[in-house]
Amino acid sequence: MTRMRLAWSAGALLAVARHWAGFLLVGASVLGIGYFVAAIGWPSLPALWASTLPPAEGLGLLVLHSLPAIALAWGLREALLPAHWLAAERALPLRTGQRVTADLAVAALAQSPLFVLYALSLLSWRHADPDWLRSHWAKGLTFVLASVALSLGGAVALLAWRRRQPRLRIAAERQAGGLQRIGTWRALILLPLWRGPAQPALTTLLLTTTGLLLCLLGAGAIWPEEPRWCLAGYAALAMAGCTRTHALARRGLEPLLAAAAPLPIRGGFGPLALRLLGLSPALLAWPALALLLVLGPWSLAPLAAPLFMLAAVLAPALQLWSPATQPEPRAALWMLSLVLSVALATEILR
Repeated sequence: MTRMRLAWSAGALLAVARHWAGFLLVGASVLGIGYFVAAIGWPSLPALWASTLPPAEGLGLLVLHSLPAIALAWGLREALLPAHWLAAERALPLRTGQRVTADLAVAALAQSPLFVLYALSLLSWRHADPDWLRSHWAKGLTFVLASVALSLGGAVALLAWRRRQPRLRIAAERQAGGLQRIGTWRALILLPLWRGPAQPALTTLLLTTTGLLLCLLGAGAIWPEEPRWCLAGYAALAMAGCTRTHALARRGLEPLLAAAAPLPIRGGFGPLALRLLGLSPALLAWPALALLLVLGPWSLAPLAAPLFMLAAVLAPALQLWSPATQPEPRAALWMLSLVLSVALATEILR
């Protein structure tokens, strides 16, 4: 089974790489080779730095260093554990160890480019041999290897969690079968969010909203000297969080909405409700953002502040209402909206 998974995932990952090759070439041409040469030390720097810190801080930074590789594997989950494989896997007499071994192999395949960057980064630091790292090389190498192990373990755990998703669809169908006349929004949206198949979407919605409010708290109270960085983080989190909330809402609620199609529901209710649900983190945090920019202790640029307040909702809304279906134009729109939002955030101060 491991060989089959590796062969299929390798083909799928190659197709993903071909899709993104154009963006990588454009980025390389814009930034130039000198940028990549100067940035080669960045990938392993957090783990090496963590080896010089006290144990509690070092371990926390080590966990944060492993998160990008875990996020990479989760973003490629359809290539590593496709939905059509799940049904076939349940029909096979597979042991847990066989599933874990196959998950570990495909996760290592997906994360291998990042691990190669770690190795090149280590070689660059070894060549530079800075004073702060000279007495910590053995510990630093151990921390980098520990980050790799955490990345692989986290990816395997997420792939194992992905196997639970078909159960959510079954629960959605059962809930649709027992639908009562308790209101369309409550029956098809609110109750599935609260105790049904869309609970992951509600969790992501709450976490994203909390993160946005923390970014605003950082800009207004924790780090008022440099609020632009907190606002830039707000823009990035709003884009990513709204997109993820919408994706989870579609996964959890679309089967329920499809099963409820024979009911007398206004046409277009499902797509509109899912998009509003995805946009809700930005909508919930927007009043606090407006209050912060209006009452904040800064000299606001006359045009940048209202434009940023508009972009804080418009940028994620454009992504959710985009008619593009192919990944390339959707990714281009996502990047353009994010760049514009971050640029406005950095211009909030005069």
